[in-house]
Amino acid sequence: MRKSSTIAKVCWAVLVLGLIASRAAAEWLPAAVELSDGTRIEGRVQVTEDAVIIQNEAQARRYTVRAAEIAKLETTIERQSMEEKWMFRESGLDDKVYTGEHYPVREYLTRIAFHDGRRLDGHIVPKSLYVESEGKQQRFILRRKDEGAVGQKLEDLLYVRAITFKEQGAGARGSIEGTLLPPAGERLEKVLAVNRDKLFAIEAALGPVSGKFRATDCTEGTYDLLAVTNKAIYLYFSRERDKGSGRLSAEQVAGVQSWIDKLRDFFHTQKILYAAGNEERLFALVCQERHGGTTSGEAQYVRRYEVWAMHRPGGEWQIEKRMFVQRASSDKPLVEAPATIVVPELGGHLISAQSADLQLEIKLAPNPQSPIPVASTNAVVAPPGTEKQANGH
Repeated sequence: MRKSSTIAKVCWAVLVLGLIASRAAAEWLPAAVELSDGTRIEGRVQVTEDAVIIQNEAQARRYTVRAAEIAKLETTIERQSMEEKWMFRESGLDDKVYTGEHYPVREYLTRIAFHDGRRLDGHIVPKSLYVESEGKQQRFILRRKDEGAVGQKLEDLLYVRAITFKEQGAGARGSIEGTLLPPAGERLEKVLAVNRDKLFAIEAALGPVSGKFRATDCTEGTYDLLAVTNKAIYLYFSRERDKGSGRLSAEQVAGVQSWIDKLRDFFHTQKILYAAGNEERLFALVCQERHGGTTSGEAQYVRRYEVWAMHRPGGEWQIEKRMFVQRASSDKPLVEAPATIVVPELGGHLISAQSADLQLEIKLAPNPQSPIPVASTNAVVAPPGTEKQANGH
């Protein structure tokens, strides 16, 4: 019992320290905040992790938007009511009785206006908002739904009505569309646009004409495209072009792979198929496989592909973000795997206020160069056996 208690305390301490660290890393931005009771606060604001997440149910998509990209965030009332308070008649029974009391319930919609004039509507995932003015700090919650206590009225539910950011950031929303031309005998099945700056992926809609795709609501940043056909995965990480970076060679991949092999995971194997970056940060396409003991009904073999954004604080690799690509399952061993083909034209597409809508036509063709070259002149990752360990030895 004492051991479990100690573990719980350690986990809680790690969680608290993580929250403190994420807040400390967040940026303070000059802004004006308007509350639902008419109060206006001039000062500066901070959003946890420097970003908000908006769920758009109509599109069944989530959007991650950095605070610096927002010109104005507005909260409107979607619905509200005074609900009756009910309670169970007796413990263990299903029937309830009305207590004669009421409590307020309100649901909100969030609208984000970008600096280029475009907008994004949806429901916000709860986030902490810190407001500082005249040396004093206050904390508010940006939320989708609020419930008051018995005896409260709807007007007692205070919420943030609007945040107007004072700085003219470069926030924009745009689109990436065009045609991807696979080799004969291959059909395009999926296209992802990976934002390498903010670490999220948008799945593009495929058009009725073969090879046509369109990724909409792309916020500012540089995007690398990933195309999946029935025979191959085509991709390119533009970090490969960055100064001091490059494509990882077999020796360099082995150094990162040795760390991955020590991870405890649902999958039995997790193998790097292609990676680009340097000794501090990199992107990798990872193939994960599990053989037996799955929860997928009769499917005993599972193969999954993900893009991993990795960094190495303190000398040890960590997975900063995982982005799902594709999954296959079967009751028989999955023998044939899609090829991994690097196509440089797929990487480095910039969305900004000056270039918000991109039109592309890219030929997906076999590349004689291996996604993991045997040798490389770019010493971007320490070879196996030279990595710093977590204890500094």
